[in-house]
Amino acid sequence: MSQNTDPDFWAKANAHLVRYGGAFAPVIAESAQGNWFTDADGRRILDFTSGQMSAILGHSHPEIVAVARHYVGELDHLYSTVLSRPVVDLAALIAKISPGQLDRVLLVSTGGESNEAALRMAKLVTGKHEVVAMSRSWHGVTGGAASNTYSSSRKGYGPPQPGALVLPAPDTYRSRFIDDRGVYDWQDELEFGFDLVDRQSSGALAACIVEPILSSGGVLEPPEGYMAQLAKMCAARDMQLIFDEAQTGLGRTGTLFACERDGVVPQYLTLSKTLGAGLPLAAMLTTPEIEDVAAERGYLFYTTHASDPLPAAVGLKVIEVILRDRFSERAAELGRGG
Repeated sequence: MSQNTDPDFWAKANAHLVRYGGAFAPVIAESAQGNWFTDADGRRILDFTSGQMSAILGHSHPEIVAVARHYVGELDHLYSTVLSRPVVDLAALIAKISPGQLDRVLLVSTGGESNEAALRMAKLVTGKHEVVAMSRSWHGVTGGAASNTYSSSRKGYGPPQPGALVLPAPDTYRSRFIDDRGVYDWQDELEFGFDLVDRQSSGALAACIVEPILSSGGVLEPPEGYMAQLAKMCAARDMQLIFDEAQTGLGRTGTLFACERDGVVPQYLTLSKTLGAGLPLAAMLTTPEIEDVAAERGYLFYTTHASDPLPAAVGLKVIEVILRDRFSERAAELGRGG
């Protein structure tokens, strides 16, 4: 009998686990190493999901394991206003490698949190509340992030936050703005989308949050130049731009950040998933000018695990390995068919 069908295991799972996102896979994971995990029958299974799209260095990378083991025994968790060297060093390193002047960093646990932090700051700094997102976006399931997620999970939960507006997601293959010759007029589509935004807006446009490559909405890569034009249209409306680079950040697209392809620097950039290589670590980046205004206005985003030292130490090692082993260059080479 297969060990994956262990009746006691599945009886406990069915009795006690909340079903949070579809059916559970019919395997019991026992261990993971590199690109593989091993199930209860001893089968090695190639993990095309990279965990939750997070294990950028593979499972149980020996250098990550060493750092985690050290810090879990020395400096794991602190009160959120007590700082440690890994936290300050990671913030400084992220600021150093990020585009433009995104030099202020908030370290939290999840991508949803980092997006909430950016949305909350944008609303405070602008004094407005309307947020624009793509029609096939995924930014999280917490209040503000869920209100600006359109790829799924909107029905049955009551009204979203006020001011949630939508742009048509760029789809190079299936857009209604592809003509009979197969030419995609994304500029016209973007102008059409902002015309709808302008008509819906009550005059309180605060921010636009987008993924440089849309993830759960179908892995949609906007045409080159799209994000630069989007940034211009946001600037013309005094909207702040937030790039959610949970899945694209830290080298996966051939540059450290996907927004670099179009030479666009947003007012906020969020990281998660890849930053912790599978451990819960996320970051919200912004400029000193914006953060100074937010601080003066009493910005509050206080969570239990803000600035935790253990995940910050892991994040430092993750970035060190990515830079040292030239992962961005390798991704670019593979993208070119090398």
